[in-house]
Amino acid sequence: MRSEFFNYVRFLCTVLPARRVSSLMLLVSLTAMCLSACHDQGKAASKILARVNGDNITTGQLDAELVRISGMQETGIDTSPTMRKQVLEALIDRQVLLDAALRNKINRDAEVMQTIERFKTQVIVQAYLESKAANSVKPTTDEIDTYYQSHPELFAHRKILDIRQLRIAPQDFSAPLKAVMDSATLLEQVEAWLIVHKIAYADAALSYTSADMPAEIIVQLQQLGGNHLFILKEEDQVLLCALNDLRESPVMKAAAIAQIERYLFNNKMHEVAVAEIARLRSSAKIDYLDKAASGVEEDSPASVVLPDVKPDKSSMAISAPGGRTAGHDAAKLK
Repeated sequence: MRSEFFNYVRFLCTVLPARRVSSLMLLVSLTAMCLSACHDQGKAASKILARVNGDNITTGQLDAELVRISGMQETGIDTSPTMRKQVLEALIDRQVLLDAALRNKINRDAEVMQTIERFKTQVIVQAYLESKAANSVKPTTDEIDTYYQSHPELFAHRKILDIRQLRIAPQDFSAPLKAVMDSATLLEQVEAWLIVHKIAYADAALSYTSADMPAEIIVQLQQLGGNHLFILKEEDQVLLCALNDLRESPVMKAAAIAQIERYLFNNKMHEVAVAEIARLRSSAKIDYLDKAASGVEEDSPASVVLPDVKPDKSSMAISAPGGRTAGHDAAKLK
């Protein structure tokens, strides 16, 4: 029988952020396996499809992985022979890599152990909140319909914007460059100016939806019309843009139901989390032993750090076929 760490790796369903060394990224990338895979009893009851260095890969694991993939892609479960073969090979690849990582004692790396413990805690907390919410947070048909009707910018009146961008560092945006943007009729003219003045830039052609940008920016872009230059300023970059096309791309209610339901569910889960944390904190004995080190002030209200259940409206953005969505919440049109 494998170590407790082995069960952890098979239990976790998320990925360690890539930030340190390749071996660390490799190990935790193996953890994207379904919860059922960690139960030896479940494995014994399933048909064995493959055996890797003595460890079984079963139909239960394969089916669970197919369900997980369908949830990530927002599609129905693909049970075709081709898909099942691809997923089985992926599970074998993952098991081979996991065995190699364990042989190299990556599981004993302090940062790996901390990350696993963090994700384990997150999974348990999430399960607790879901148990408290039970079926009370499932959005009703009326709630879904109301949300659809109340947000035409996301659905019935959704728009697609095709934008070419030259991305530069904020310190490179100057008055002379602003003057060039004001006088130019083509982004190629601005690009030529950047080249002459040896200013580094990244060129990109992207498609956005009206859910990706603040409503006031969409209104201004509609007034500008196509083939106009504009500037979007963000915290870490300045985008020199050309609006190539702005067109209607409505989303019918039937196509949006799943996303709306998920958004409303997350919204309700957030409310449940806030209420439950407040209730538990009110009855818990919490002692700050070093207020100076923890940054706690006398009589300061407790701040609540929630698990990953906070609703994210950007999840309502539905990309055009072949398009790419990106957030511009902090952007300003100049």
